[in-house]
Amino acid sequence: MRWRMILTFLLASTLLLSGCKQNENDVYIGMQRNTIQDLKSGREMDYIYEFRGHSKHWAALYITYKPKGEENHTSRLFMKYIGKDPRPSGQLRYEYDTVGGGDGNGTLPSVDKIGNVYSLGSSGGNGSTANPDSSVKMQVWWNKTSETIQLDPIGTE
Repeated sequence: MRWRMILTFLLASTLLLSGCKQNENDVYIGMQRNTIQDLKSGREMDYIYEFRGHSKHWAALYITYKPKGEENHTSRLFMKYIGKDPRPSGQLRYEYDTVGGGDGNGTLPSVDKIGNVYSLGSSGGNGSTANPDSSVKMQVWWNKTSETIQLDPIGTE
């Protein structure tokens, strides 16, 4: 009888923990690296550095990659609204800072007719890139509210 209670507890714990892990990854749906055309093309890469993080209302992805045989790398930044309604409206402002790869900022004048995922553009060149062992710091302002997001590395290739 006792072993059944232990087995039931372990099974329930496993299901609960696996469900939490799935929900954690759900915040990034729509902005995974396989949505980037260069990475979907099957080209071989010298490296892909990927950073992601989320806060109460936002999930963000910063990715830097360099195709084999090319001089220049590309960095892309995505954000996704994961908060409850009301959705952001009007102007959205952001800035980010990397260790070794520089910083940036921008404004989307109106996010009213955009879906939940915002492509915040790309940059590139043959200069330095974000240190793959560091974090990217990001700040976002919307609807008279702001949040800070820390994007941590999730692996390198």
